[in-house]
Amino acid sequence: MPLYEYECPECGVRVEVLQKMGEDGTALKCQKCSVVGLRKVISGCVVQTAGIGKTSCTLGGSSGASGFT
Repeated sequence: MPLYEYECPECGVRVEVLQKMGEDGTALKCQKCSVVGLRKVISGCVVQTAGIGKTSCTLGGSSGASGFT
């Protein structure tokens, strides 16, 4: 099962959830403020290539940056 990241639209708390492909966050409840209906977000990533080193990217992450670094 894939790991998905969800964010609460009310308080901004992010959680990671293992769930089947095709499921959404409409039934998920925020652990902080109890709002039901979390939204799926794109997680940041780290890519390592042989001999070149690490490249990290933030796509919609909480740091506010976008693109590759």
